[in-house]
Amino acid sequence: MMNFARRVVNRLKIVLNVFARTSFSVSLASFELSQKVSKLAATPGRTIKDSAAPSSIAANARDLEGNKISYADNAQRRPVFPFIPIVFIHKSNSDYLKYSFGQARASNPNSSIFLLGDASNNKYDCVEHRSIVDYFEGASRFANLYKHFSTHGDEFELVCFQRWFILRDFLSANRIDKCLYLDSDSLLYANVTEDRRRFENFDFTLCWRTIGCVFFLNRLSGLDRFCKFLLDLYSGKEPYYYDRMIAHYATRLKHGLLGGVCDMTALELYNELNFGQVGEASQIIDGSVYDPNINMPHPGFEMENGIKKIVWKNDHPYGTFARTGEKIRFNSLHFNGHAKSLMGRYCTANLNHPQAPARNTSVSR
Repeated sequence: MMNFARRVVNRLKIVLNVFARTSFSVSLASFELSQKVSKLAATPGRTIKDSAAPSSIAANARDLEGNKISYADNAQRRPVFPFIPIVFIHKSNSDYLKYSFGQARASNPNSSIFLLGDASNNKYDCVEHRSIVDYFEGASRFANLYKHFSTHGDEFELVCFQRWFILRDFLSANRIDKCLYLDSDSLLYANVTEDRRRFENFDFTLCWRTIGCVFFLNRLSGLDRFCKFLLDLYSGKEPYYYDRMIAHYATRLKHGLLGGVCDMTALELYNELNFGQVGEASQIIDGSVYDPNINMPHPGFEMENGIKKIVWKNDHPYGTFARTGEKIRFNSLHFNGHAKSLMGRYCTANLNHPQAPARNTSVSR
Protein backbone atom coordinates (compact mmCIF):
# COMPACT_ATOMS: atom_id res chain seq x y z
CA MET A 1 0.00 0.00 0.00
CA MET A 2 2.87 2.34 0.90
CA ASN A 3 4.56 1.56 -2.42
CA PHE A 4 1.34 2.41 -4.30
CA ALA A 5 1.05 5.71 -2.44
CA ARG A 6 4.67 6.60 -3.24
CA ARG A 7 4.07 5.84 -6.94
CA VAL A 8 1.00 8.13 -6.98
CA VAL A 9 2.97 10.94 -5.30
CA ASN A 10 5.86 10.55 -7.75
CA ARG A 11 3.50 10.68 -10.75
CA LEU A 12 1.84 13.80 -9.36
CA LYS A 13 5.26 15.45 -9.04
CA ILE A 14 6.03 14.58 -12.67
CA VAL A 15 2.69 16.00 -13.86
CA LEU A 16 3.20 19.19 -11.85
CA ASN A 17 6.71 19.63 -13.26
CA VAL A 18 5.48 19.15 -16.81
CA PHE A 19 2.60 21.55 -16.20
CA ALA A 20 4.97 24.18 -14.81
CA ARG A 21 7.32 23.86 -17.78
CA THR A 22 4.39 23.93 -20.23
CA SER A 23 2.87 27.01 -18.60
CA PHE A 24 6.20 28.79 -18.84
CA SER A 25 6.56 27.74 -22.49
CA VAL A 26 3.02 28.90 -23.31
CA SER A 27 3.63 32.22 -21.58
CA LEU A 28 6.93 32.65 -23.39
CA ALA A 29 5.32 31.70 -26.72
CA SER A 30 2.46 34.12 -26.09
CA PHE A 31 4.95 36.88 -25.31
CA GLU A 32 6.95 36.16 -28.45
CA LEU A 33 3.77 36.05 -30.55
CA SER A 34 2.59 39.37 -29.14
CA GLN A 35 5.97 40.89 -30.03
CA LYS A 36 5.66 39.61 -33.59
CA VAL A 37 2.10 40.92 -33.90
CA SER A 38 3.17 44.32 -32.59
CA LYS A 39 6.04 44.40 -35.07
CA LEU A 40 3.71 43.46 -37.93
CA ALA A 41 1.18 46.08 -36.94
CA ALA A 42 3.92 48.72 -36.92
CA THR A 43 5.19 47.73 -40.37
CA PRO A 44 3.83 49.98 -43.19
CA GLY A 45 1.69 48.15 -45.70
CA ARG A 46 0.99 45.15 -43.45
CA THR A 47 -2.35 44.17 -41.94
CA ILE A 48 -3.34 41.40 -39.57
CA LYS A 49 -5.90 39.23 -41.31
CA ASP A 50 -9.29 38.80 -39.68
CA SER A 51 -8.43 41.27 -36.94
CA ALA A 52 -11.45 42.54 -35.03
CA ALA A 53 -10.17 46.10 -35.49
CA PRO A 54 -8.75 47.76 -38.61
CA SER A 55 -5.08 47.32 -39.27
CA SER A 56 -4.31 51.03 -39.37
CA ILE A 57 -5.73 53.89 -37.36
CA ALA A 58 -5.10 57.52 -38.20
CA ALA A 59 -2.49 59.01 -35.91
CA ASN A 60 -4.61 62.15 -35.50
CA ALA A 61 -7.95 60.32 -35.24
CA ARG A 62 -10.36 61.79 -32.72
CA ASP A 63 -13.26 60.40 -30.74
CA LEU A 64 -16.78 61.81 -30.75
CA GLU A 65 -15.79 64.43 -28.19
CA GLY A 66 -12.90 65.65 -30.34
CA ASN A 67 -10.17 64.04 -28.24
CA LYS A 68 -7.23 62.24 -29.83
CA ILE A 69 -7.28 58.51 -29.15
CA SER A 70 -4.80 55.67 -29.35
CA TYR A 71 -5.08 52.14 -30.68
CA ALA A 72 -5.14 50.90 -27.08
CA ASP A 73 -8.12 53.13 -26.32
CA ASN A 74 -9.92 51.68 -29.31
CA ALA A 75 -9.34 48.08 -28.23
CA GLN A 76 -10.41 48.65 -24.63
CA ARG A 77 -13.73 50.46 -24.96
CA ARG A 78 -16.66 50.50 -27.35
CA PRO A 79 -19.68 52.79 -26.98
CA VAL A 80 -23.12 51.25 -26.95
CA PHE A 81 -25.51 52.57 -29.60
CA PRO A 82 -29.08 51.35 -28.97
CA PHE A 83 -29.95 52.79 -32.39
CA ILE A 84 -27.69 52.15 -35.37
CA PRO A 85 -25.57 55.19 -36.32
CA ILE A 86 -25.90 56.61 -39.85
CA VAL A 87 -22.83 58.02 -41.61
CA PHE A 88 -22.52 60.33 -44.64
CA ILE A 89 -19.25 61.33 -46.30
CA HIS A 90 -19.28 64.43 -48.50
CA LYS A 91 -16.99 67.26 -49.61
CA SER A 92 -18.57 70.63 -50.51
CA ASN A 93 -22.01 71.93 -49.62
CA SER A 94 -24.19 70.54 -52.41
CA ASP A 95 -27.68 71.96 -52.44
CA TYR A 96 -29.33 68.55 -52.04
CA LEU A 97 -27.63 67.71 -48.72
CA LYS A 98 -30.44 69.28 -46.70
CA TYR A 99 -32.83 66.73 -48.18
CA SER A 100 -30.70 63.64 -47.55
CA PHE A 101 -29.83 64.71 -43.99
CA GLY A 102 -33.35 65.86 -43.14
CA GLN A 103 -34.92 62.69 -44.52
CA ALA A 104 -32.52 60.46 -42.59
CA ARG A 105 -33.27 62.36 -39.39
CA ALA A 106 -37.04 62.24 -39.93
CA SER A 107 -37.08 58.46 -40.50
CA ASN A 108 -34.56 57.72 -37.73
CA PRO A 109 -35.09 60.33 -35.00
CA ASN A 110 -33.12 58.39 -32.37
CA SER A 111 -30.05 57.48 -34.41
CA SER A 112 -26.77 59.38 -34.28
CA ILE A 113 -26.15 60.81 -37.75
CA PHE A 114 -22.59 61.77 -38.65
CA LEU A 115 -21.34 63.83 -41.58
CA LEU A 116 -17.66 63.42 -42.36
CA GLY A 117 -17.20 66.58 -44.36
CA ASP A 118 -15.31 69.84 -44.79
CA ALA A 119 -15.71 73.39 -43.50
CA SER A 120 -18.22 74.29 -46.21
CA ASN A 121 -20.87 71.80 -45.00
CA ASN A 122 -20.42 72.28 -41.26
CA LYS A 123 -23.81 73.96 -40.95
CA TYR A 124 -26.54 71.34 -40.51
CA ASP A 125 -28.17 70.99 -37.09
CA CYS A 126 -29.62 67.55 -37.83
CA VAL A 127 -26.19 65.87 -38.18
CA GLU A 128 -22.98 65.72 -36.13
CA HIS A 129 -20.19 67.13 -38.29
CA ARG A 130 -16.66 65.70 -38.17
CA SER A 131 -13.73 66.91 -40.23
CA ILE A 132 -12.85 64.45 -42.96
CA VAL A 133 -9.14 65.26 -42.64
CA ASP A 134 -9.02 63.70 -39.17
CA TYR A 135 -9.65 60.30 -40.74
CA PHE A 136 -7.59 60.57 -43.92
CA GLU A 137 -4.46 58.54 -43.18
CA GLY A 138 -5.66 55.33 -44.86
CA ALA A 139 -7.11 57.35 -47.75
CA SER A 140 -3.76 59.08 -48.30
CA ARG A 141 -1.96 55.77 -48.33
CA PHE A 142 -4.31 54.45 -50.99
CA ALA A 143 -3.85 57.61 -53.09
CA ASN A 144 -0.15 56.78 -53.39
CA LEU A 145 -1.06 53.47 -55.06
CA TYR A 146 -4.05 54.56 -57.16
CA LYS A 147 -3.93 54.31 -60.96
CA HIS A 148 -6.70 55.89 -63.00
CA PHE A 149 -8.59 53.82 -65.60
CA SER A 150 -11.78 55.76 -66.34
CA THR A 151 -13.14 58.40 -68.68
CA HIS A 152 -14.44 60.22 -65.60
CA GLY A 153 -12.21 62.63 -63.70
CA ASP A 154 -9.46 61.10 -61.62
CA GLU A 155 -10.25 63.19 -58.52
CA PHE A 156 -13.88 62.04 -58.58
CA GLU A 157 -13.03 58.36 -58.92
CA LEU A 158 -10.24 58.52 -56.34
CA VAL A 159 -12.46 59.96 -53.61
CA CYS A 160 -15.04 57.23 -54.26
CA PHE A 161 -12.34 54.69 -53.35
CA GLN A 162 -11.02 56.76 -50.47
CA ARG A 163 -14.37 57.02 -48.70
CA TRP A 164 -14.10 53.38 -47.57
CA PHE A 165 -10.80 54.09 -45.83
CA ILE A 166 -12.26 57.27 -44.30
CA LEU A 167 -15.29 55.38 -43.05
CA ARG A 168 -13.12 52.60 -41.62
CA ASP A 169 -10.79 54.98 -39.79
CA PHE A 170 -13.67 57.06 -38.40
CA LEU A 171 -15.49 54.01 -37.06
CA SER A 172 -12.30 52.55 -35.62
CA ALA A 173 -11.27 55.82 -33.98
CA ASN A 174 -14.66 56.10 -32.32
CA ARG A 175 -14.96 52.38 -31.47
CA ILE A 176 -18.09 51.89 -33.60
CA ASP A 177 -18.48 48.39 -35.02
CA LYS A 178 -21.86 48.72 -36.80
CA CYS A 179 -23.43 51.50 -38.84
CA LEU A 180 -25.35 52.36 -41.97
CA TYR A 181 -23.33 54.31 -44.52
CA LEU A 182 -25.51 56.19 -47.03
CA ASP A 183 -24.57 57.95 -50.24
CA SER A 184 -25.39 61.63 -49.85
CA ASP A 185 -27.74 61.53 -52.87
CA SER A 186 -30.03 59.01 -51.15
CA LEU A 187 -33.32 59.59 -49.33
CA LEU A 188 -34.03 57.19 -46.46
CA TYR A 189 -37.58 56.26 -45.44
CA ALA A 190 -37.03 53.20 -43.21
CA ASN A 191 -36.16 52.75 -39.56
CA VAL A 192 -32.78 51.17 -40.15
CA THR A 193 -32.24 49.98 -36.57
CA GLU A 194 -35.14 47.59 -37.06
CA ASP A 195 -34.38 46.84 -40.69
CA ARG A 196 -30.70 45.94 -40.31
CA ARG A 197 -31.67 42.63 -38.68
CA ARG A 198 -32.52 41.17 -42.07
CA PHE A 199 -28.86 41.60 -43.07
CA GLU A 200 -27.12 40.85 -39.76
CA ASN A 201 -25.54 37.59 -41.01
CA PHE A 202 -23.48 39.49 -43.61
CA ASP A 203 -20.35 41.59 -43.14
CA PHE A 204 -21.96 44.40 -45.12
CA THR A 205 -24.50 45.03 -47.87
CA LEU A 206 -24.35 46.35 -51.42
CA CYS A 207 -27.01 47.25 -53.95
CA TRP A 208 -27.13 45.58 -57.35
CA ARG A 209 -24.00 43.58 -56.37
CA THR A 210 -21.70 46.59 -56.86
CA ILE A 211 -23.10 49.82 -55.37
CA GLY A 212 -22.33 50.97 -51.85
CA CYS A 213 -25.18 53.50 -51.65
CA VAL A 214 -26.90 51.55 -48.81
CA PHE A 215 -24.05 49.98 -46.86
CA PHE A 216 -25.23 48.19 -43.72
CA LEU A 217 -21.99 47.38 -41.90
CA ASN A 218 -22.33 44.64 -39.28
CA ARG A 219 -18.66 43.98 -38.59
CA LEU A 220 -15.90 46.55 -38.85
CA SER A 221 -13.47 43.73 -39.64
CA GLY A 222 -15.42 43.15 -42.87
CA LEU A 223 -14.81 46.72 -44.03
CA ASP A 224 -11.16 46.41 -43.05
CA ARG A 225 -10.84 43.30 -45.23
CA PHE A 226 -12.27 45.21 -48.19
CA CYS A 227 -9.82 48.07 -47.61
CA LYS A 228 -6.98 45.54 -47.50
CA PHE A 229 -8.29 44.06 -50.77
CA LEU A 230 -8.08 47.52 -52.38
CA LEU A 231 -4.50 47.96 -51.21
CA ASP A 232 -3.58 44.49 -52.47
CA LEU A 233 -5.35 45.15 -55.77
CA TYR A 234 -3.32 48.27 -56.55
CA SER A 235 0.00 47.06 -55.10
CA GLY A 236 0.33 43.95 -57.27
CA LYS A 237 -0.75 41.37 -54.70
CA GLU A 238 -3.96 40.47 -56.58
CA PRO A 239 -2.77 40.32 -60.23
CA TYR A 240 -5.70 38.21 -61.46
CA TYR A 241 -8.34 40.63 -60.17
CA TYR A 242 -6.25 43.63 -61.23
CA ASP A 243 -6.09 42.31 -64.81
CA ARG A 244 -9.85 41.74 -64.81
CA MET A 245 -10.34 45.30 -63.62
CA ILE A 246 -8.21 46.69 -66.45
CA ALA A 247 -9.98 44.44 -68.95
CA HIS A 248 -13.29 45.97 -67.84
CA TYR A 249 -11.96 49.42 -68.72
CA ALA A 250 -10.54 48.24 -72.08
CA THR A 251 -13.87 46.64 -73.01
CA ARG A 252 -15.80 49.84 -72.31
CA LEU A 253 -13.34 51.85 -74.39
CA LYS A 254 -13.61 49.37 -77.26
CA HIS A 255 -17.39 49.77 -77.37
CA GLY A 256 -17.41 53.55 -76.94
CA LEU A 257 -18.85 53.50 -73.42
CA LEU A 258 -18.09 56.07 -70.75
CA GLY A 259 -16.76 55.19 -67.32
CA GLY A 260 -14.35 52.42 -66.46
CA VAL A 261 -12.74 51.32 -63.20
CA CYS A 262 -14.36 52.72 -60.06
CA ASP A 263 -14.96 51.54 -56.52
CA MET A 264 -18.01 49.63 -57.78
CA THR A 265 -15.70 47.55 -59.98
CA ALA A 266 -13.65 46.60 -56.93
CA LEU A 267 -16.75 45.98 -54.82
CA GLU A 268 -18.10 43.57 -57.42
CA LEU A 269 -14.79 41.66 -57.52
CA TYR A 270 -14.68 41.54 -53.73
CA ASN A 271 -18.29 40.36 -53.63
CA GLU A 272 -17.40 37.53 -56.00
CA LEU A 273 -14.31 36.59 -53.99
CA ASN A 274 -16.27 36.60 -50.72
CA PHE A 275 -19.53 35.03 -51.85
CA GLY A 276 -21.97 34.60 -48.96
CA GLN A 277 -20.42 37.31 -46.81
CA VAL A 278 -21.94 40.30 -48.63
CA GLY A 279 -25.69 40.97 -48.49
CA GLU A 280 -27.92 42.36 -51.24
CA ALA A 281 -29.95 45.37 -50.08
CA SER A 282 -31.76 45.86 -53.41
CA GLN A 283 -33.41 42.45 -53.20
CA ILE A 284 -37.13 42.61 -52.40
CA ILE A 285 -37.62 41.21 -48.86
CA ASP A 286 -40.98 41.15 -47.07
CA GLY A 287 -42.53 43.61 -49.52
CA SER A 288 -39.85 46.31 -49.37
CA VAL A 289 -36.53 47.15 -51.03
CA TYR A 290 -33.63 49.61 -51.05
CA ASP A 291 -33.41 51.32 -54.43
CA PRO A 292 -30.07 50.96 -56.26
CA ASN A 293 -30.75 53.74 -58.81
CA ILE A 294 -33.96 55.66 -59.47
CA ASN A 295 -32.92 56.06 -63.13
CA MET A 296 -33.06 52.29 -63.72
CA PRO A 297 -35.90 49.73 -63.41
CA HIS A 298 -33.80 47.31 -61.33
CA PRO A 299 -34.80 45.09 -59.70
CA GLY A 300 -37.82 45.13 -62.03
CA PHE A 301 -40.04 48.19 -61.48
CA GLU A 302 -42.30 50.17 -63.79
CA MET A 303 -40.76 53.37 -65.13
CA GLU A 304 -42.22 56.76 -66.01
CA ASN A 305 -40.42 59.61 -67.79
CA GLY A 306 -37.07 57.89 -67.43
CA ILE A 307 -37.22 57.13 -63.69
CA LYS A 308 -39.06 54.72 -61.42
CA LYS A 309 -42.77 55.44 -61.21
CA ILE A 310 -43.53 56.31 -57.58
CA VAL A 311 -46.84 56.40 -55.71
CA TRP A 312 -47.20 57.49 -52.08
CA LYS A 313 -48.91 55.86 -49.12
CA ASN A 314 -48.57 57.42 -45.66
CA ASP A 315 -45.45 59.35 -46.68
CA HIS A 316 -43.73 56.22 -47.98
CA PRO A 317 -42.83 55.75 -51.66
CA TYR A 318 -44.03 52.63 -53.48
CA GLY A 319 -43.30 51.23 -56.90
CA THR A 320 -45.03 48.63 -59.04
CA PHE A 321 -43.12 45.41 -59.57
CA ALA A 322 -43.63 44.95 -63.31
CA ARG A 323 -43.78 41.15 -63.40
CA THR A 324 -46.53 40.77 -60.77
CA GLY A 325 -48.15 44.21 -60.46
CA GLU A 326 -47.45 44.13 -56.72
CA LYS A 327 -46.86 47.41 -54.91
CA ILE A 328 -43.45 47.34 -53.20
CA ARG A 329 -42.38 49.86 -50.57
CA PHE A 330 -39.05 51.66 -51.09
CA ASN A 331 -36.96 51.92 -47.95
CA SER A 332 -34.73 54.39 -49.79
CA LEU A 333 -34.39 56.07 -53.16
CA HIS A 334 -31.01 56.67 -54.79
CA PHE A 335 -30.93 59.81 -56.96
CA ASN A 336 -27.88 59.03 -59.02
CA GLY A 337 -26.51 61.51 -61.57
CA HIS A 338 -28.91 64.09 -62.98
CA ALA A 339 -31.72 62.82 -60.73
CA LYS A 340 -30.21 64.71 -57.77
CA SER A 341 -32.21 67.74 -58.85
CA LEU A 342 -35.41 65.82 -58.01
CA MET A 343 -34.58 65.09 -54.38
CA GLY A 344 -36.56 68.01 -52.98
CA ARG A 345 -39.75 66.68 -54.57
CA TYR A 346 -39.37 63.29 -52.89
CA CYS A 347 -38.30 64.47 -49.44
CA THR A 348 -41.06 63.96 -46.87
CA ALA A 349 -39.17 65.60 -44.00
CA ASN A 350 -40.54 68.94 -42.81
CA LEU A 351 -38.03 71.29 -44.42
CA ASN A 352 -40.61 73.93 -45.40
CA HIS A 353 -39.79 73.62 -49.07
CA PRO A 354 -42.70 74.56 -51.37
CA GLN A 355 -42.24 71.90 -54.03
CA ALA A 356 -43.30 68.88 -51.92
CA PRO A 357 -45.73 66.75 -53.97
CA ALA A 358 -49.00 65.26 -52.78
CA ARG A 359 -48.16 61.97 -51.09
CA ASN A 360 -51.19 59.93 -52.08
CA THR A 361 -50.68 60.06 -55.84
CA SER A 362 -48.04 59.39 -58.43
CA VAL A 363 -45.36 62.05 -58.56
CA SER A 364 -45.74 63.99 -61.80
CA ARG A 365 -42.94 65.65 -63.72
